[in-house]
Amino acid sequence: MITRVSTSSDGRSVDSAARTSRRMQAVKSVREGQPVAEVARAYGVAVRTVYRWLSSFANEGQAGLTTKPRSGRPPKVTAEEMAWIARTVREETPQQMRFPYALWTLSLIRELIRRHLGKSLTPASVSRIMKLLGFTAQKPLYRAWQQDPELVRNVSTFFRQ
Repeated sequence: MITRVSTSSDGRSVDSAARTSRRMQAVKSVREGQPVAEVARAYGVAVRTVYRWLSSFANEGQAGLTTKPRSGRPPKVTAEEMAWIARTVREETPQQMRFPYALWTLSLIRELIRRHLGKSLTPASVSRIMKLLGFTAQKPLYRAWQQDPELVRNVSTFFRQ
């Protein structure tokens, strides 16, 4: 009898080795005589999925059960370029990078990427990259750092009268 495997995840958040191990265990269970429907129910997958794993195992052996690279469009920005972006935003100011502003914004980072990496990204892509790098949007203080506290106190006293 197979004990039910937790199905709180659809598998995408589980690492590659765990997915491969799960597939091998399921194939082993079927080869030991467990009904395919029961194995599918225990592992929280469709019967068709178990048959696909069995077919892959029959054709390719254990290599057929390993996780394949995910399909999809490759990223426009490489890991090295992302590290450069993070380092630049963390250690440099926009003015040091010859921009007219003092604070980094998504549009400035987008322009930085265009200038230095020659890649055109959408604002949403830049936002996603910054989130991946651990940067969050910050709301600037609306108080000028150059302000004179004495003058501010005098003005506010004047208006209270």
